[in-house]
Amino acid sequence: MTPDVLLIRKMMSRQNLSRAESAELLEAVLRTDDEGWRLLAYSVASQTKGETVEEILGMFDAMRRLTGDYDLDLSGRRPMDISSAGGSGVKKINVSTLSSLVSGDPVVPVVKHSFWKVTSITGSADALEAVGIHPQTVTLPQIQKAVETAGVVFYSPLFVSGELKNIVNFGRVLAEHKVGVSTPFHMLAPIFTPIPLTYRMFGLNNPTQFEILTEIFRGLGYRNALLVRGFEGLDEASISSPSRVRGFRGEEEFDFVLLPEEVGLKRVSQEEVTPVDAESNYRDFLRIAHGLETGPKRDLIALNTGLALWISERTPTIAEGVQMALERLASGLAAERLTALVEQHGSPDVLKRAREKYLGA
Repeated sequence: MTPDVLLIRKMMSRQNLSRAESAELLEAVLRTDDEGWRLLAYSVASQTKGETVEEILGMFDAMRRLTGDYDLDLSGRRPMDISSAGGSGVKKINVSTLSSLVSGDPVVPVVKHSFWKVTSITGSADALEAVGIHPQTVTLPQIQKAVETAGVVFYSPLFVSGELKNIVNFGRVLAEHKVGVSTPFHMLAPIFTPIPLTYRMFGLNNPTQFEILTEIFRGLGYRNALLVRGFEGLDEASISSPSRVRGFRGEEEFDFVLLPEEVGLKRVSQEEVTPVDAESNYRDFLRIAHGLETGPKRDLIALNTGLALWISERTPTIAEGVQMALERLASGLAAERLTALVEQHGSPDVLKRAREKYLGA
């Protein structure tokens, strides 16, 4: 019996693995299982037992062993990611994608996970493709250039790293056959990155994961990290309800409830920030990026951008971060960065047509 099978059986008997054992197991399965059967057995055993922090950190170690360190020069920069778990069931505009465009800069570049919709109206990759950027084709040299010039780039390690192809195949097979099994990769995929991050901001769909993800982000070595969830279920900071905000800045931990009114924003109904369909979402995306939107959808982006600016130590308070975000949104800075990214590695004709269609420009 192979070592990985023995470790799967250990989990099936509800025994916890050490970080080293977890890394050994997942690395072996990901390297050899191109059909997905052992990945399925591993997922069922892991989810049935329930993962510990050490086991999840071991899973990250395994994936890093496969991808290795990306050949990027990030010296003098403090990279961050702004993303969310997805799957909340709350319809929303592309909050983290727009917040990344607004908050990123060459000193604190946002290197953001982008993937297609799973349960939302449009995922980050869907919105980006509608305006001419294809995250699944972005290369490491293109990431390097975007970091240095625009201060933001959208990518997915699942496509940059061919070594992770068995995870992609496994996810596709589960979807095609409608297996409906929860797997550890539902948590791992939106969080894992081979890029060494200084800061992390992550929106949760599961209110029970605040504590475990705080420990995981500590274990991954981030200097500052922030987890957020709206009380109505939004996996972002909300202007329709209070939001729980938990994480750490250096050695100091925080856990508080954030009200939109506390940072100068008006609370609105959820319907006022909900897109109707994909087309309205693409219109909202471009209007917000170009500084043409001044209503609650813009305020939703400003709130989340304000948190990103605060957790990355560029403003001393969240309220000042929100004010800076509003100024950046009004200036059309996000549109300038979007244009730069499209010119570097996208389709300018697609962006031009999108602007004509949704902005009449």
